[in-house]
Amino acid sequence: MKTEIFLVKTFNENKDIRTFFEKLDKAGVSNEYLVCRLDATSIGNYLKDYYVENGISSLFYYSMACDAVLHNGIHVDEIANIVVNFIRRLEGVKNLLIIDPYFFKCANDTSSLDLFRLIMSEICVNLEKVTFITNGAGIDRKDEVFNIVKSVKSSIEVSHVKSEEFHDRFWIDPDVNKGIVMGTSLNGIGKKIALVDELQTKDVKEISMLASQIINKST
Repeated sequence: MKTEIFLVKTFNENKDIRTFFEKLDKAGVSNEYLVCRLDATSIGNYLKDYYVENGISSLFYYSMACDAVLHNGIHVDEIANIVVNFIRRLEGVKNLLIIDPYFFKCANDTSSLDLFRLIMSEICVNLEKVTFITNGAGIDRKDEVFNIVKSVKSSIEVSHVKSEEFHDRFWIDPDVNKGIVMGTSLNGIGKKIALVDELQTKDVKEISMLASQIINKST
């Protein structure tokens, strides 16, 4: 029998999942169908099986940034919108930490700079400081990136720290432990298969701690 997952949400605060199962039982549904609650482990196992059968693109379809040729159905513009929508989750950020070894290389690509400007405009309302941690690649174009931040909001303090410690790309709000992981730099959007996803709180805390140590050593 094929297994499917359904969401059950009550519109009445006085009724819980027990009420739902009681109604199912009275309706005789339990005589024909197995309806049960799954814990996190069971759901995880189901998703793993789904991934093996259908592939990773089906599991992460709405959070995948990749080339349209390699993933039918997603245009480059849609990919950019996906990235922007994820970054919007950092709305309200005051102290933005961008960890990306090759971030400054995006200055070589006009479309990447335009995307960066759009992202900054989406989250700049409360933004006071942006700190970049890169490996120094493309540092000769650093000012172009900084100027985009300033063009969105001139009062934002912008700084850069060079480090080889990070490989992945993160956009972090260390004050509230929220963050995004990106599988590619902005200049790779639409060119490489990559995932963009929200980080768990514990992961943000760990990344923020490591980044803080690196920043403190540089000052």
